[in-house]
Amino acid sequence: MKKKIITFIAIIGISMILPACSNMHMTGGVGLNFSGGPYGMRVTPSVNVGMYGGGYRW
Repeated sequence: MKKKIITFIAIIGISMILPACSNMHMTGGVGLNFSGGPYGMRVTPSVNVGMYGGGYRW
């Protein structure tokens, strides 16, 4: 258990030092999609998870 915690902390520490991972952004969204058809309205849930790996976003 101790080894897993130390490994996890080491990975987090290294990812903050490396320039490739320093600008990483994670976004998420939850919503509902409404669609109509021959049998009436239909509602489906949608869940989005996106990761952006660095550089300028605009």
